[in-house]
Order: sequence, then structure tokens, then C-alpha cells
Amino acid sequence: MPAPIRLVPFLLAALLWLVGSAAARADWLVYELKFAPASESVNFSFYSGAYLVAPLSGGPASILLTTEEGGRFYALTEGGGKFFVAANDRVRKAVFSALAVQGTSQAFYTASGRLNRSLLLTNADGMARTWHVAETLEGRLMSADDESATGPAADGSLGVLGEATLTATLREDLTTIATARFHSLAGATAYLAELLEKYGYAPDEGVVPAEAAAEDVDVIDPILFPVTN
Repeated sequence: MPAPIRLVPFLLAALLWLVGSAAARADWLVYELKFAPASESVNFSFYSGAYLVAPLSGGPASILLTTEEGGRFYALTEGGGKFFVAANDRVRKAVFSALAVQGTSQAFYTASGRLNRSLLLTNADGMARTWHVAETLEGRLMSADDESATGPAADGSLGVLGEATLTATLREDLTTIATARFHSLAGATAYLAELLEKYGYAPDEGVVPAEAAAEDVDVIDPILFPVTN
């Protein structure tokens, strides 16, 4: 299956985190992301949306990028981003950040939001806890590629300059299920991947974690994941 033209895959150096994150037990947050490219971008084509799976207590986070260009595809990286809280005596904000590098392509993501919502969750061990979470995260994606390794395209265009706004909205429904059913980041990530595949998305990049088999990922409720045309 050919990948959409000029997409910058979200492939990060996540392996260093996976040993510690695979065995950790945590409550999870799931955000739905939307990207809006800036008009000043040059030769920039990107995934239109994504799902972020992050541990509520902070740490490595997974992202599943989605596109409808040339078909429905998703690109997966497990543990490739960072999720944490930045705080001082005046403000506390949830933060997501990631750096993607592949060949001559580079992209940087950052988004944040105030902890403005209380959320009661019961995890896979049956423990209930109220968390202060950010209902939305807002930020930017910046990307650049001199395309020195590939040369000009057939139409003579060369180089990529990309900028987009990033808006992430808390999916309380998916957050509740991921927290209640899965102990590991791998299991929660695979659950989202299965939902995407159920609604016609095929893998573009990345591999669904092998640990998913033990996590009962066949938890599908069509109401939670509506098809958008």
C-alpha cells in the first residue's frame, strides 16, 4: 500500500522508553487531535488527525496518526512522545511533546492545556481515583525537509516547509475504556489501532504491539468511535 505523498511519518526513537513502560500499570488519557496547516506552508502534506494515548501520571505516550488521502491509513508509534505536567506557583498545565526525525525530514510537536477538569476513573485493578486533567491541548507542529536525498519532484518542486496548528480534545469515552481494561501502554495503544482498523483504516507505518494479545483488545463499541465522512 503506497503511503500518501510527502507525509512525514511519526517515527521516533522510542525503544529506550519501552522497557520501562511496557510493565508499568497506569491510568490512561486518550485525546483526539486535529491539524490545520498554515497557508504559508510549502510542499506540505500531512496526516489530518491523530489519537494520543498518554499515562495520566506522565511518561511515554503513543500516537496514531490518521489520513484519508488516497484511502484511510494510520501511522503508529508506541511510546514515541512525552506527556507531563509543567507547573509553578501560578499555573499547572498538561504538556505533550515529540520530535520526529527520518532521513532529511524533521518535525517537532508541542501542545499544552490547563488542568481544568476533574475526571473520576476506575483502572484495570479496580482502583478508583479522581484526576485533574486538561480538557483540551493546543499547540503547533513544525516540519522541514530539504529533500537533498531525493531531489526535485516531477513538477520541479523541492523542499518542504510545514507549519500547522494542533488541537487535542479529551475523549472521555475512550479514556474510560482504556483505563478500565488495560494495564499497559501497549494494550491501550492496540485498542485504538483495532478501532481504527474496524472503521476501514489500514496500517501505513508502525506495528501494533505484540503485548496486545493478552489485553483483550476486542472491546469495540461503534457508538464510541463514529465514522466521519
